[in-house]
Amino acid sequence: MSTLGRVMTVATWCVLGSLTLASCAGTAESSEEAEATLVVAEPEPEPEVIEAPRIPPTWEQSPSSADFSRCKLADPRPDSVRDLHRGQRRGDIIGRDNVGFPRTEREIPGLGVGNILLAKVAFDDAPPSEQIPDGFLQSQADFMTQWSEFFSQGKFRYEFQVVDGWVEVPLNHADYPMDPGAADNEYDQEAYNRMMQGQMETVIEKVVAELPDDLDYSAIDTALFYWTPEMFAFKQTVSDRDAVFQTPQGRQVFSVQAGGVYHSTDTGGLTFEIKKEFAWSYFLHDIMHWQGMNGHAPGNGWKTGIGQGAYPANGEYSGVITAWETFLFEWYEDSQVHCADVETLDEAQRVMLTPLEIYGGDRKMIAIRTQDYKVLVVESRRPVGYSQWWDPENSGLLVYEVDADGIQTDHLPNDCGNDPAMPKWAYYLYPDGSTVTGCIDNDISGVMVKEGMSLTHSGVTISLEFSDDELDYVSIEPADG
Repeated sequence: MSTLGRVMTVATWCVLGSLTLASCAGTAESSEEAEATLVVAEPEPEPEVIEAPRIPPTWEQSPSSADFSRCKLADPRPDSVRDLHRGQRRGDIIGRDNVGFPRTEREIPGLGVGNILLAKVAFDDAPPSEQIPDGFLQSQADFMTQWSEFFSQGKFRYEFQVVDGWVEVPLNHADYPMDPGAADNEYDQEAYNRMMQGQMETVIEKVVAELPDDLDYSAIDTALFYWTPEMFAFKQTVSDRDAVFQTPQGRQVFSVQAGGVYHSTDTGGLTFEIKKEFAWSYFLHDIMHWQGMNGHAPGNGWKTGIGQGAYPANGEYSGVITAWETFLFEWYEDSQVHCADVETLDEAQRVMLTPLEIYGGDRKMIAIRTQDYKVLVVESRRPVGYSQWWDPENSGLLVYEVDADGIQTDHLPNDCGNDPAMPKWAYYLYPDGSTVTGCIDNDISGVMVKEGMSLTHSGVTISLEFSDDELDYVSIEPADG
C-alpha cells in the first residue's frame, strides 16, 4: 500500500473513533516514518544454494562380447574397383577409397611418416601478396604435425618441407585458364577434362622447375602449392597424381595439388581471413584423401570433423577425424575399441568412452556389428580442444551406421550431407523421440545423444547414462531387453 493510502486509512479510523485531529495527524506521521524505515531496510540475503556434487556410476569396463574380427568390416569389392580413386568413374561404377579393411594405401602411408612439400606460388601476372605473411605456411605445418601425433597416438606423423619465401614462376597463369563452368565450353565433358588435365600438368611442371635445389625430393610423398591471392584464372583444383618430375636429385614421382580461387577469396560470410586462419583444415582434408581416407561421411559438409569438409560455417568447426577412420588406419590400440555383435548381444554391457577431443583413453569407440558389411559406431564428443569452435551444448555421443559395401557420392549440389537419396558410406542416426523426418544440414545438436537419452537401431539400444568432462558412461543392450 502507498504512503498516501496508509494515511487515508488511518485518518478514516480516527474519525470513526472520535479521536482529535491532532492525534490523527500524529498517527499519520508515525506511519510515514515506518514506511520510510521499510524502504531503506536491506532485504535478508538468500541462503546460498549449493548443488550436490555429481557422482559418476561405479562401473567397470565390460569386455568386448564379440570376436574382434566381427568389427573389422571387410571391403567386399574386387581389386579392380578398389583401385579406383575417390570419384573416379568406370562406366556406372563410382570409385571411392575403401571404408572397410584392409585400408587403401595411396600416396601417403597410413603409419610411420608422411613427407609433404608446402610452397607459396606466384606468377608474372599474379605476383606475391603481402596478405600471406612470412611464416604463414610454417605455422600451418606445425599445427598439422601436432594434429597427426595427437589423433594417431604417436603411430604416425606428418613431416613438412616448407619452402621459404615465394616460388615465382615466369609465366602468365591467365594463359592457362581452368573453369569447368565456362559458358562457352564447346567440348563434351570428357574432352574438356582431357584438355584441363593437360593444362594442369603444364602449370605444375613449370612450378616444380622453379622449386629450390636443396629440397629432399626423394622423400616427398606429395606437394601442396598455395597460390597467391592475386591468382584469378584457376577456378578449379589443379592437381596431378603420381606425376614424374626431373629434379636436382634425378627422376622423382609424387603427387601435386593446389586449390582454385575459392580458397583465396571471400565467399559470403566465409572471408579470406577466416580461410587463412583455418588453412590447416583445407590442407588436412586433402592430405587425408592422399592417405586413402574417403571422408565426406557421415554428414558430408557438416562441421563434425576434418573428413566432412574444410573451414567453419557460422563460426562452428571441428578438426576431429571420425573414430571409424581412426580405427581403420590402426591408430587405436585394439583394446580401445569395444566390439559387440547383435547376434550375440544378450545382456547389457557398460562402456566408458573417452571423447575424441581428449588424448588417449581406455575406450575410444564402440562398434556393433549389425549386418554382413555394416556396423553401428558410437563415439564420444566434447566442445573442447580440436572442437573448441563448437557450440558449448554439443556434448555427448554421435552414433552412425557404416556400410563397407556402400556407394559414396560427394560434391553434389544441394547435398545436405545425411540424405540417403545421395548415397554415402555412413549416416548419422537420431536419438529416440526425434521428430526429424527430412535431412537438416549440419544438425549437430539434433543428432547428439545427450545424458539421459537413448538411440535404438538394428535391434540394439544405446543409452548415455551419465556424462562428465572426460568420460561418457554408455550402456548397450538388446532393444527388446
